[in-house]
Amino acid sequence: MTSQAIWHPAALAVYIRLEFHLSSAAAKGLLRCAASGPYEVYLNGERVGRGLGPAVAEVPMWERFALDAALREGENVLLVFAIGCGAADWFRAEGKIERSDGAEQVLYTGAPWQVRPADAWGPASYVAALAPAEWAKGRFAGWREAAVVAGAAPREWSPLPAEESMVWAREVVAFGEVASEGALEWVASPEAMQTAKCVRREAFLTGGKTHSLVQATDAARAAYIVLDFGRLLCGFPHLRLRGQFGAVIDLGFVRAVGAVESRLRYVCGDGLQEWTAPQLATCRYLVVRIGSCPEEMEIDSVSLVERHVDVAARGRFTAVGEDWERLWGTGEQTLADSRQEVYALGEERLNWDQLYVWAMNDLYVTGSVDTARTVLAGSETPIGGEQACFHALFVELAQRYDGERLTAERLADLVNSLQTAEVEDASATATIALRAGAWLAASTLCRRIGDRQQAVQCERAHHRARKALQAAWNEEQGLFADAVGAADCSRWTNALVLYFNLANPKQQARVAEYLSGGSASDDWWQAFFVAGALWRAEADTMALAYVQRKWGRLLARPGQTWGEKAGSVAAQPGPESLLAAHVLGVVPTVEGILEIRPQLSGLERAEGVVPTPYGDVEVAWGAYGGGFSARLSVPHDGETHLSVPRCDKRFPQIEINGETVWRNEKAHPNFHVQELISQEERVVMVLRRAGQYEVSVE
Repeated sequence: MTSQAIWHPAALAVYIRLEFHLSSAAAKGLLRCAASGPYEVYLNGERVGRGLGPAVAEVPMWERFALDAALREGENVLLVFAIGCGAADWFRAEGKIERSDGAEQVLYTGAPWQVRPADAWGPASYVAALAPAEWAKGRFAGWREAAVVAGAAPREWSPLPAEESMVWAREVVAFGEVASEGALEWVASPEAMQTAKCVRREAFLTGGKTHSLVQATDAARAAYIVLDFGRLLCGFPHLRLRGQFGAVIDLGFVRAVGAVESRLRYVCGDGLQEWTAPQLATCRYLVVRIGSCPEEMEIDSVSLVERHVDVAARGRFTAVGEDWERLWGTGEQTLADSRQEVYALGEERLNWDQLYVWAMNDLYVTGSVDTARTVLAGSETPIGGEQACFHALFVELAQRYDGERLTAERLADLVNSLQTAEVEDASATATIALRAGAWLAASTLCRRIGDRQQAVQCERAHHRARKALQAAWNEEQGLFADAVGAADCSRWTNALVLYFNLANPKQQARVAEYLSGGSASDDWWQAFFVAGALWRAEADTMALAYVQRKWGRLLARPGQTWGEKAGSVAAQPGPESLLAAHVLGVVPTVEGILEIRPQLSGLERAEGVVPTPYGDVEVAWGAYGGGFSARLSVPHDGETHLSVPRCDKRFPQIEINGETVWRNEKAHPNFHVQELISQEERVVMVLRRAGQYEVSVE
């Protein structure tokens, strides 16, 4: 037996109810739900969970809710309050209850579930006066049998559990009186209060300790207040007050000063009431307009219930000077403030280029792949275009940390999407470079699941794109043109060519010189790829100087995140993963090889911790007196490639744990190194044992 999608035949928002009897006490209960929009689930009057619907996923997902604490022997009432999207709305639920007598009881939407229009909810408004008393228990009239409707088949996922916390504004930035009618707008300087009043407005900044007295004796006028939370956050608007029937509270949500982006109206009932909106809102500023209250009304709280997922930071980076620790800490806070079940940056839907950068920083700061995995589970593979290419890069990145192999079906979708991108108009050099990188990522994924034939096809596509790039080389400017024969040579185009290692050494040097200057014009997402391109082109000193100019200069500014420091209404990326992957040099591969390849970047020393799928790698290196030394903690017995610089020495001598392993361009037999590879600028040692290593180059 499976659940059926149900809804009311003529309602935007609905109550959904099921009454069931337990003949013995319940030991355990679990319910999973999915819907076309947001919803709340109550059992016997207690809220057991929320579903965010399209706010966190492109496709419907099963959300799981524990029922244990609210179940009781005898009669039970399950109530759902669901809001539709306006077309083809539906709700599904499936549950199982394990009783203390060992029997199981199942719950599936269909008959005998009941529905009722949620009269209290209208488009962007909620009327408390229409909500029945104790409505959360579902004991009110007007129920009818639920209509079975066409609904999507939800997918399974396992997101990290989200926690909710109440957040109050930090300060009041506008205060006064405005007209009570018309759309709520941002008013920087409202009129002084004459017919309206708001006593103890500081009470809006706390909860439970005091309250504000608000009154609007003139029906045409309203009290007006703007609250500043001090940062961009995403949460459920929350009100707690002692009101009067018909009083109106309008809420406006603002990310940037001057623009109310969305609105919500609450119409009060009589007496003490507490209400949390079922829809997520994103804002830094909350505009509050209170009217139609000729008698004093006590407002105890106007706040947001922030939803977030906590993941411990395991990574660390420091170098000469305290700014590096502050830089890394800013990245940690940025990730913490932008994580729900998925990455939420204050926009309706993130692009895959942004998701790729965000996931890379997340993996190097926390080592957790759970959020990236959840993003993939709740999304479709984009078809064609640049987003298909960034999607492939995202998937390959996640697979480096994910113990579960990519399914053949998902990989086939990815390859088909890239093939669609290839047949589209691809005259832009940046698109060709991006496609070359994506094909190489797809090849790596194919080899991981054992599809060698498809891997070869992907590699051929990579080489075709790489060859096509050379036609765009402008020898006179020493840059890649935006298209073959074009005069423009943009930073974005040239950054992508270097980022995916598609230029020859002479071209790399000229492009790197160009990219290393003029960083002020780069947006923060482009800056990430520019810095990464410089490091991948071995222009490590230029790369670090670029990071200092682009991000280091922000450290003295107020704010806790990169977005706040940059003065942006949305979150912005930092360079954390680039520092760990290049300066510390730690990169795990899909093939299971751990690469440690520090780039000195003009520093005398650097140290830190890099989370990997095999455990945390500890790295501390120094470059003094023309030599190089490092202390390493390698966490696994698999294959580790340790690459050390020759330090401009023709015949360097390399020691590991006091034993000479390389001298006079020859390998010396030793216990630690299984194989050595001599390169022009480096020597690569293959280690196969976990342990502590001290390395020196003299």
